[in-house]
Amino acid sequence: MDRGDHVRAVGWLHPDHSFPTGSVSPGFSAALRAHAYDSWQPVLVMGPHFCEFCSHPAPGAGRAGGARNFWIPSTSVVYVAPELIAHYVEDHQYQPPEEFVAAVLACPPQKSDAFLEMLRPFGYTWRE
Repeated sequence: MDRGDHVRAVGWLHPDHSFPTGSVSPGFSAALRAHAYDSWQPVLVMGPHFCEFCSHPAPGAGRAGGARNFWIPSTSVVYVAPELIAHYVEDHQYQPPEEFVAAVLACPPQKSDAFLEMLRPFGYTWRE
């Protein structure tokens, strides 16, 4: 389900690896936050990951963290991203690939019937 030619991982960043930076539209940031923070969750993650770019010394001491991942279906692929991507975009100027930006902006609300229908061709199932 979460592997194969149709899956694209976006937004897992680490200080040891460079990443593109730049501005994004305010509309994109708002859409990204909406998807990240009200996400459809086919699997659960066992604990948070904290931003390794922030200068705060310890997790929880004002340092951004997140434990969710979220899915963004498009017509040809499904993007999977960590909820921290919103923090990376807003606070560290991460500029995701244009294809991902377009998919986020076009994606129906998480958990909506239209969203679930977009996942169906990729083999995702859920309890009805």
